[in-house]
Amino acid sequence: MDDEHTFYQIPHYLDQGRLIMGMPWVEVAPTLAVFGVFAMQAYMLVGLLAASAVFIAMRTIRQGKGDNYLPLVCYWYLPKGVTQRYFRQTPASEQRYWLN
Repeated sequence: MDDEHTFYQIPHYLDQGRLIMGMPWVEVAPTLAVFGVFAMQAYMLVGLLAASAVFIAMRTIRQGKGDNYLPLVCYWYLPKGVTQRYFRQTPASEQRYWLN
């Protein structure tokens, strides 16, 4: 409230998702994780090749789908212990059928 110039922040595009390095985070985050694991083991070239394969696979899987496609797939199909750690505000995916 002190600085009136930053009080209201209106995005340029309302439907634009989170971006990392100008690309969607659901494509970049797994790629950086794979590369990071190989880089810690001092396999930089293998890590670069594996990260490239993961990036291409993620881009192919997400093609034509929304930004939240992969998190939603993870919510519905991963085990309950994993989903409750990351999706705290939502019920377990096993409770997908609600009674009227």
